[in-house]
Amino acid sequence: MRLVLALTLLPFLSIAQHKSVSYELTNEVGTYKLLSLTFSHDLDNMEGITYVVDARQGDTLYHLNHFLSGWVALSNDGKTIAHLLSEKDKKPLENSILTMYRNGRQSKSAALERLVNYELQAAVASNRLPKSGWLRNDSIYHKMAENPFYVTEDKLYLSFETPKLTVFNLNQMVHIYTGNGANHFNQNYYSIPNPPLRKYMDGDEFFPEGFPTSKKGEAIQKLISKNLGKKTAIPEEALLRAEVSLKLNENGQFELRNASVFKITDNQRDDKLSEHLRKLVEKTSFDTSLIPPDHPAWIFETILWLN
Repeated sequence: MRLVLALTLLPFLSIAQHKSVSYELTNEVGTYKLLSLTFSHDLDNMEGITYVVDARQGDTLYHLNHFLSGWVALSNDGKTIAHLLSEKDKKPLENSILTMYRNGRQSKSAALERLVNYELQAAVASNRLPKSGWLRNDSIYHKMAENPFYVTEDKLYLSFETPKLTVFNLNQMVHIYTGNGANHFNQNYYSIPNPPLRKYMDGDEFFPEGFPTSKKGEAIQKLISKNLGKKTAIPEEALLRAEVSLKLNENGQFELRNASVFKITDNQRDDKLSEHLRKLVEKTSFDTSLIPPDHPAWIFETILWLN
């Protein structure tokens, strides 16, 4: 299977790991690429698909049936993916969750400590960055906090609060070391490697104007208001709120997840109008040309205010 990219890619450092935007990541030696495609911009979502591709031939080695939000690394042999979830709803988890995948199958999972960079972020946000101690600007702990997730020579380094460093071998998926992070780096390394470099796909691909439309070219908002016999309104003047959520596949088939109409006065669902809306959407044929390239599906959600 060959996967062809027809997307404009923009480079960003992987420090913005929990951004729910599709991305490409290359392993340390440049032999394999990981493409993780999201079907939705919901925060912390996992709906999507992830491919590992031979960078030289373009052939797909394997895929996972979900999007990898969070911190991600790919081994030099392309067979291991390390995935770390360290926050939810933009708030740090007390226990980060590290999951290892081997050849497209989940192999190991572990609950670890909280990443040290959240301690640094809190100090910076409160303008209380210390002039002495671990978090001072020139300390190695400060550097570890800026790069809490990094890979070199097929080893994954995770730096946690305390300060503590944990090291894993990506090829063998084994735990190598846990100990004082500063001591480890001072004894064994001259510099801290960078986190894996991500290339996020151009935002214009993910917010296409007018998506979705029917095959007749009607925007879904216009289609709904016309067929319900209502006019669109601003929220402050609306009498009704229509909510639609659907997963549209590249072949035109779709899964309708929500089609509801609520009365603004009491926020109660109007069953008659909701059923009308459901039938309307179900019989609509949608144009799929605005689905981002190489995405098997895209999730669309909207709220429409009506009078």
